[in-house]
Amino acid sequence: MPHLHDNPALAIPIIVILGAVAQWLAWRVRLPAILPLLLIGFITGPVLNLIKPTELLGSDLLFSGVSLAVGLILFEGGLTLRLSEAQVRGVVRRLITIGALVTWIGATFAAWLIAGLPLTLAFLFGALIIVTGPTVIGPLLRNIRPTKQIGSVLRWEGVLIDPIGAAVIDNRGEALGQTVLLLVRMILAGGVTGLAGGLLLSSLLRRRLLPDYLVSVVSLALVFAAFSLSNQFAGESGLLATTLMGLVTANRRVPNIQELLDFKETLSILLISVLFIILAAETELQALVGALSWRNLLTVLVIMVVVRPLTVFTSSPGSPLSLREKLFLSWIAPRGIVAASISALFAFELTREGHLGAEVLEPLVFLVIIGTIVLNSLTAKPLARLLELSEPNPQGFLILGAHAFARSVARLLEGEGVSVVLADTNWVNVAKARIGGLSAYYGSPLSDRSDDELQLSGIGHLLALTSNDEANALAALKYAREFGTERVFQLSPTHATDERQTLSVEQRGRLLFRPHASFSVIERLRERGAEIRKTEITDKFTLADFERLYGDDVLILFTIQSGSIVVVTEELQLPAAGTALVTLSLEPKSGSLEP
Repeated sequence: MPHLHDNPALAIPIIVILGAVAQWLAWRVRLPAILPLLLIGFITGPVLNLIKPTELLGSDLLFSGVSLAVGLILFEGGLTLRLSEAQVRGVVRRLITIGALVTWIGATFAAWLIAGLPLTLAFLFGALIIVTGPTVIGPLLRNIRPTKQIGSVLRWEGVLIDPIGAAVIDNRGEALGQTVLLLVRMILAGGVTGLAGGLLLSSLLRRRLLPDYLVSVVSLALVFAAFSLSNQFAGESGLLATTLMGLVTANRRVPNIQELLDFKETLSILLISVLFIILAAETELQALVGALSWRNLLTVLVIMVVVRPLTVFTSSPGSPLSLREKLFLSWIAPRGIVAASISALFAFELTREGHLGAEVLEPLVFLVIIGTIVLNSLTAKPLARLLELSEPNPQGFLILGAHAFARSVARLLEGEGVSVVLADTNWVNVAKARIGGLSAYYGSPLSDRSDDELQLSGIGHLLALTSNDEANALAALKYAREFGTERVFQLSPTHATDERQTLSVEQRGRLLFRPHASFSVIERLRERGAEIRKTEITDKFTLADFERLYGDDVLILFTIQSGSIVVVTEELQLPAAGTALVTLSLEPKSGSLEP
């Protein structure tokens, strides 16, 4: 069988294609992408021997590229952190300091006493698995939908622990005093460089000194510059620099932050896909099989059920976390790209230097990665439900606008058992909604304050129903990222028939109800006496009967079948028997069904 590492022009595109396939597969089966990525890497590498990354790229280029890619991934992670989540900063600070030390010591003793590693390698192994991973935590949180406090702790820990873990790992084998000095040097180098890089990038964006098409390119260049410069002052401090750079940029309220985040997220997915395949392919088959011993499996179990709970409970005294939240955090600690990349790097270096037993280090770390991801993925959601820490299924609606029609829609949806939150800048509308027993937010969902104040637990759809077409479109663009483009809807723009004035598909949500169903069309129907009604379609009263009964003076809003509510859009085909139609319609005339 030909080796792809003999043909880089073929091997690199194939790795990218396999990464995309693995990501799609993970999305289809609702598992973290790291699992199919590692599986593909093991099959193409140690099993079939198709790809040998060190021969394909060379060891220096491979590991320099891996380190730089991880730095970029952590920058993207830093962009997702908000300092407004102040209530969790105390426990996160202890998790990445006291907790990291507890994990290090506990994992060291587990690897030494159970797995039988030499103490020096066990010490390094303990340092390697300090880190959890934002690349795994993110998809896991989207699947679990835990309460806001739990999600914040896991997200902050996953991003901040990576550079700290890398700093600890890089100082392996040094005397205590020397290690402390090196760590201080790394923190200073990474902190100063990251702060300066974040201030520079955010200043360029805030002063609009960059055209839109150069924002992503210049940001990428500055991230690379900060990473490389920091590493010149102290090895492995570049990861801390890029993380801090992302954190500073995200919290200075800069324009273009969403475009920047979208670009970096796409780039991170590509890098993660390639990195995991390459790192898994570098593992030796004999070492991989040897890692599946009962001692190693028991080591992984002890790390999960003994060391992690010790880490959480020693880091959370005096914190606002409840016992249920601590128990949940004690189980969730999947390892990710940093553990995989640095273990591969050090295993290669130690083996090259002739350290006895170094070849088992990387497979053992990969065993921890796979074990934590598989068990956490399969059990996290049921555990969150058992502990009552997961948000309800997001079937609810955020309705932009609290006018009379929006309030009628909200009452209908709540009558069907669906959560609804109205939002309006008109206090009179908000007051009427609250008097009517509806949940209403006074303010614009487009404002920065709404991100902290608007409670969206159980909410997964947007209905933009205001008379302002631009506000509807902007809200749809904002919430498309959170809810998904298929779940954001808006009324048809007033000038939908004029191509020079209407919004493009990319600049708005899905259009509601029927073609040209604008706010003014709805208001004209209401002025004529139209009300929201619910009509059952059966074998005796068919859809054709319904159309003859109401004619054109009807607007179908939703369909309800088996308790499931579907928003009607201009492209939706209406179902037949067994469905209830929610409409805005006039009172039907008697005799309308006569032949």
